[in-house]
Amino acid sequence: MAGYDIGIDLGTSTVTAFVAGRGIVLCEDNSICYDARSDEFVALGNAAGKMFGKAPDSYVLKRPINDGVISDFTVMADILSRFIIKICKNSIFRPNVLISAPSCSTSLEKKTVIEAACAAGAGKVHLIDEPVVAALGAGLSIDYPHGVMVIDLGAGTTDIAVITMATVAYAASLKRVSGNTMDEAVCQYVKKHKNIHIGKQTGRKIKQAIGCAVKREEEFEIVCTGKDLITGMPRNFTINSMNVCEALKDDVAAIFDGVMEVLDQTPPELYSDICNEGIILTGGGAKLYGLDKYLSKRLGIKVSVAADPEHCVAKGAGFILKNMKKLEDNGYSFRMKESSYNFRD
Repeated sequence: MAGYDIGIDLGTSTVTAFVAGRGIVLCEDNSICYDARSDEFVALGNAAGKMFGKAPDSYVLKRPINDGVISDFTVMADILSRFIIKICKNSIFRPNVLISAPSCSTSLEKKTVIEAACAAGAGKVHLIDEPVVAALGAGLSIDYPHGVMVIDLGAGTTDIAVITMATVAYAASLKRVSGNTMDEAVCQYVKKHKNIHIGKQTGRKIKQAIGCAVKREEEFEIVCTGKDLITGMPRNFTINSMNVCEALKDDVAAIFDGVMEVLDQTPPELYSDICNEGIILTGGGAKLYGLDKYLSKRLGIKVSVAADPEHCVAKGAGFILKNMKKLEDNGYSFRMKESSYNFRD
């Protein structure tokens, strides 16, 4: 192998990498830790992610992406560089890198992603709309005149898109609704109704364990620990699945509103295809219990969750890396040529 071909799902909370011929080789927290006094590197990925809320003041913890947008270019380039070195090891060749981007990213945001990847050591970089990659990773056929709808629920954004002929026809990117906002909603519910302060990691733990978009057939509960807002002392509390359902109702309703906004812009022919084929949910947020049932009931359209929704984007990137030439030969180019830079001599 002359060099590596790497597909990267550059998420707000997680970086997942697919290497051609090897599959998914990396899935780690998109975070890094530095020593505050010397600015030296301390930890990367999952090791750094475990430190949030627990590290001493002598450590600086950073996540370079907020709401799907790179907020710290230098840190993002450093994280990508370290991950690329981890994947490529001692290879003397610069890897070709394909990165997914939210469908409604601006030209500046796309350029920032490309420059960060190039600064990290990539040779040739391509960007592709995230819903397109997610659709491919979910096993959908999108390279012919037929409409499919994908809802990709990530930690920083929720991408809703109608795809036809390997192109995003209509899309909306919801930054006000994401996995992170749901975590925060759980924290706010506990604060308001139980007078206890909890961190986002605890909120995420509760959401993942008993979160739901509709009432469960069997109610579940979980016991957690937080800080009593009156006494300032640690306090155990119990929260059940209906409490979490109540906490998440605004976010779930906002996803429905976003879907309706995109469907309102969709031509009748594509709308008909979607009604016949249904809607697919991808991303970590797709695992929220009952979200498919909630949307299906309100939309009157079949909604289903992709197999292994968290890794759909990475798997889709792998499909593109494997089939890029064939698809281009047939007239379907998935890469954004206007957003491609070649830094090799």
